[in-house]
Amino acid sequence: MKIKSPKVNSGDLVSFYDVLNNEELSNYVFEENVDDGLEFVDNIFDACVFKGINFSNIKFKDIDLVDCVFENCDLSNLIFDNKYLNRVSFKNCKFLATSFIGSSLKDVSFEGCQSKYLNFSNSKLNNVLFKDSNLSEASFMEAINKNLFFDNVDLYRAEFVKINLNTVDFSNSDISGVMFDMNSLKGIVVDEFQCKNLITMFGVNVRGMVD
Repeated sequence: MKIKSPKVNSGDLVSFYDVLNNEELSNYVFEENVDDGLEFVDNIFDACVFKGINFSNIKFKDIDLVDCVFENCDLSNLIFDNKYLNRVSFKNCKFLATSFIGSSLKDVSFEGCQSKYLNFSNSKLNNVLFKDSNLSEASFMEAINKNLFFDNVDLYRAEFVKINLNTVDFSNSDISGVMFDMNSLKGIVVDEFQCKNLITMFGVNVRGMVD
């Protein structure tokens, strides 16, 4: 897998309040949580780092993220619908019920993240990595996949419908209870135990199969 890393330099430490009226925000480091509700509209965050931020009081509307790093942040319930993310890294972040519907993600990685109910429906996924993360009950319905990687991921009851998963390797991830349609199953890579679960998912009984 070749995921391009964010191009981030050591930026200036600033407050969200200081840059609220800036259209383009470049080379900044954010470490301060906010008490009041803030909204960023039509902004471009370029080469920015977010550390330990709880985004419960921050809203993004029509923003783009380029060469950004999020570390130990809580992005639960945040709406990233129809956004553009290029070379973005999420490390040890929380994404409970976060939405990326219709968004375009290129060279984006999620590592060590808690991402239950994450929604990627109708999104474009180009070089996207999920590693050591929980994506249980996430939705990838009708997403467009160009190089999607799962490495030790909990995909319990996740939904993969109307998405091309050819050559996607699930072999070291938990796919128990995952919902696939027949077309999405074509060409996926699984191990022997997962193969048995997939067969029984469709009500097929294989004679001689040992439990």
